[in-house]
Amino acid sequence: MKLGGHCVLFGPAIASDTDGVIGKLAFAGAEGCELGERFFSLDERAKLTQVLDRHGMALAGLHCNNLTLSDLVHDPEKARAALRKTAAFMADMPEKNVIATGGTGEPREALASRTVREGSSLPELHDPAQVRTLARNLNRIVKEIRDEMGVQVHYHNHSWEFADDGLIWLTLAEEAPDLCFALDTGWAAVSGFDPVGLMDRYPGRFRYVHLRDYAACDQPLEKKFSEVHAGFIDLGTGEMNYPRLMRKLHTELGEDGWAIVEYELGNFDENSYLKAISYLKGVRDML
Repeated sequence: MKLGGHCVLFGPAIASDTDGVIGKLAFAGAEGCELGERFFSLDERAKLTQVLDRHGMALAGLHCNNLTLSDLVHDPEKARAALRKTAAFMADMPEKNVIATGGTGEPREALASRTVREGSSLPELHDPAQVRTLARNLNRIVKEIRDEMGVQVHYHNHSWEFADDGLIWLTLAEEAPDLCFALDTGWAAVSGFDPVGLMDRYPGRFRYVHLRDYAACDQPLEKKFSEVHAGFIDLGTGEMNYPRLMRKLHTELGEDGWAIVEYELGNFDENSYLKAISYLKGVRDML
């Protein structure tokens, strides 16, 4: 597997100081990085390519930030346009990975105040029939993109996909066979789903994962989304069994898959990436 770092920690500096951000991840030992269109304009391909080449880095994946699950139910063409725009950027890049977060389409503040167990406030995202519809619509789009552009879409979860005993995530796994999963191991684990168990259940669907760590707590499903979001900790210092997880990733990702360290909120900085990637390389070397 290849090890990378997510640029989201650096926020708007991704656009204003692209060379500095990617240089910090390269210094930390990352082999590649993930960018999101939330902070980086898709019109800046030439600038990005020059920076990546300068630091010997790959663009492991591009994060599509304009996909919502509610659109996949009510307006699938809007979802299709968002994914195709991101995929077109990656079609000419060596690593042809689009990372798609399925936003809920509700106000951010409303989602942040709900517990992990509650998930989204939108009733259609708790209805099995409508969730099947969104999964089948997403599969149609993903297959079209792969067949036309050679780009693979990987679904990146948070916690709401695991509400209702994993309704959304498991329906995507069953009803969208052309979709791969950019599994966020931290969000899966705090939602009560073992990342290794998911990979055991659906082998061959994982070529790209996000790595986090979390502290033990009582009744994690009753915590608010915002509390969990702010509570992830330095990788390798919490409850995630990284030797076990990395052993599984070694098999599942193979030589070409990506394991991406994601730090986002809290007191993280580039030194957190340096420590995390050094730790992961040590575990990878032992494997």
